[in-house]
Amino acid sequence: MVETLWKFHGIDDAFIPKPNGIDPIIQKVLFSKGITDTAEMEEFLSPKPQKTYNPFLMKNMEEASALVLQYILKKKNIWIYGDYDVDGVASIALLMDFLGRFTDRIHYYIPLRAEEGYGLNCEAIQEIKNKGADLIITVDCGSTSVKEAALAKSLGMEIIITDHHNLSEEKPDCLILNPKQEGCSYPFKLLCGCGIAFKLAQALQQKLGAPKNCLNEILDLLALATVADVVPLIDENRTMLKYGLQRINQPTRHGLNFLIQSIGLGGKKITAHHIGYILGPHFNASGRLDDARAGVELLLAREPEKVAALTRHLIACNNERKLIQDQGLEFCREKVEKEYPNDLFLVIDSGNTHEGVIGIIAGRIRDIYYRPTLIVTEATEEGILKGSGRSIDGLDIYETLKKSADLFVKFGGHKNACGFSIEKNKLPLLRQRLNQQAAEIKAENPGIFMKSLKVHGILRPTEITEKLVEELERIEPYGMGNEKPLFLMSNLPVSYPSELSFIGKAKEHIKLRGIPGSRGPMEAIGFGLAQCYLDRLGAPEALDLLGFPCFNEWNGNRSIQFMISDMKKSRNKD
Repeated sequence: MVETLWKFHGIDDAFIPKPNGIDPIIQKVLFSKGITDTAEMEEFLSPKPQKTYNPFLMKNMEEASALVLQYILKKKNIWIYGDYDVDGVASIALLMDFLGRFTDRIHYYIPLRAEEGYGLNCEAIQEIKNKGADLIITVDCGSTSVKEAALAKSLGMEIIITDHHNLSEEKPDCLILNPKQEGCSYPFKLLCGCGIAFKLAQALQQKLGAPKNCLNEILDLLALATVADVVPLIDENRTMLKYGLQRINQPTRHGLNFLIQSIGLGGKKITAHHIGYILGPHFNASGRLDDARAGVELLLAREPEKVAALTRHLIACNNERKLIQDQGLEFCREKVEKEYPNDLFLVIDSGNTHEGVIGIIAGRIRDIYYRPTLIVTEATEEGILKGSGRSIDGLDIYETLKKSADLFVKFGGHKNACGFSIEKNKLPLLRQRLNQQAAEIKAENPGIFMKSLKVHGILRPTEITEKLVEELERIEPYGMGNEKPLFLMSNLPVSYPSELSFIGKAKEHIKLRGIPGSRGPMEAIGFGLAQCYLDRLGAPEALDLLGFPCFNEWNGNRSIQFMISDMKKSRNKD
């Protein structure tokens, strides 16, 4: 485990809470997130936030929604073209659900990951045309598809691109809905692909004079995509996610509800954590290993037998994905240790690892070594590698790789993640260039390659009350841009094995018992931290714990539990 730097933030004694009825500890956390105005605090904590924007503020929305409406009224064939990840799957389902209320001339297309790759492709556009398409609406892709958009128009089809990825200098010659494009005045630029599809649905709902309930009923899909695509959970994303989670927890979507029941989440309050780590991966797995259509079909299905069969398929795909992923991760870890232990930018050839899991492996390797990471694997084309990358805080992987654009066959992404294809013989040069860039970045900012955790406050165990935990729950949903606030409990005496024990199948987790909490002994749990304790800390007599207090519910009983994010040997011993 990479040693982390603890950065103390928002805990100075000079902080004076505002007399607004909000807990001072919560105010400190919000201050650290840049939320200082009382009205902003109340909006952030509200179960019914109001922060959302007029869809017609988005560049081309008036023209795009008018064009879609025209095709609906003329009973023309509309095709939704999306990506094979959760964002793309949910975006397709969202527009299929919404537009299906007003037309039966609605179809969709998802490329196969292994055979077609990400985004629009000319063969698919020709196939869609042959099936009678009049209008293509892309979701979660298309911002760089210049030749594909030109082909669609040359074949007599209109095309509207809805996307959230970065645009290239040369833009497709068609209507584009993307708040990142030049000249777009939309106030919030960080929607996921499904968020932009939802804004199109909002615009159409207004033009059609349709009841708002038809928007409320697709908010669950928006929540699924917003969390799974790891966009910042702030501003309008936070608003839409809160309402979307309410929708998921009052389920009306048969397929999603059946999946929730089938994977052991029935009866639980579904949170962003459940979406990100349990639900989302099931939808992703189908697109990674098989055909992402299964995910769309499950989200749209109503027939019990079809729902059950599709759910079984997604669960089987996810189980297979885990196995392949674990094998690939172990292969890549060994390669880093043997061949690239000192590289600042990890570029790893994973051999024949299934391309559907290389993005996950890139993220895991990034977390283990805290280095920006690219994982490549053999493509179906001779001499071509497909790759996926994940970055660390402060290093824009898209802009970094853009400087080596001459090496790529295909390349796209954003600051945190990227995808590309490259000729195999050019990989060593790419590795050399990226490590040279990383060295230059480190020279300017030495701390960028050291993982840091922000400390939001210091708590004595007796200060961790049920009321405080309930107040902290108001800061949810947590995710990128709204990370869990971490608190320090210092100088906790421990002895092994009376207070401290190792748990889990491989004894990989750590449990600390007997912490004197506000209402009796409290437990602290550190998942995956056993090795850290043994290797890095050397079994000290006292620990400083950095983590987050939450409720643990088991067999109808509720207790407070401190979830450990990191631990260090206590410097001060009473």
